Amino acid sequence: MVQSTFPVALKLDGRRVVVAGGGDEAAARARALSDSGARVVAFAPAAGAPVRALAEAGVIELVARRVEPADLDGTWLVVLAERDPPYADELATLTEARQIFYVAVDDSRVGSFSHLAIARAGLVFAAIGSQGEAPALARRLRELFEVLFQRAGLEAFAERLAALRRETPVEKRRAALDAAVAGLTLDGKLVVPAEGSLEGRRTGGDGQ
Repeated sequence: MVQSTFPVALKLDGRRVVVAGGGDEAAARARALSDSGARVVAFAPAAGAPVRALAEAGVIELVARRVEPADLDGTWLVVLAERDPPYADELATLTEARQIFYVAVDDSRVGSFSHLAIARAGLVFAAIGSQGEAPALARRLRELFEVLFQRAGLEAFAERLAALRRETPVEKRRAALDAAVAGLTLDGKLVVPAEGSLEGRRTGGDGQ
């Protein structure tokens, strides 16, 4: 049985986060963490162009070697963004000893959290997870939610709702906000591929 997890929205503004890896996945994770306000330090003996570009733009700090124990001092979060089981095990040991949250991308054997696919519409976000076991499904659901949010004009609605909350006295706030969202509905259905559609893909999949 897959272990249940507890989703949270971390406030990483100004906090040190380590990303291990120099490929496209590392660049994507580093960019997302930086966009969340984290102070990102990437460790990669041979970083690809996207990671180097982030460093040259001052978005992240880049260190041209693998992570060493002292590098984790003052670190809140560690992400291994490359497929390397021995390295994943090494970082798991280091982070567990220091009580630092850690994830190895595409390796659910180790780590203390899993990434969520996040669909955003201004103030609103929806996080979709699969306990790290079905990331392609989470990504696809994120894409569908993003289209749904955009078509509905959810970003502008959320801004108006936030303004209403700020302008309404505390004692009247609950009733006013409940009334404001009462007309919000979801019209449609989610269509899941038939079970047989997966059978022909088992031997020719891409490993995701």
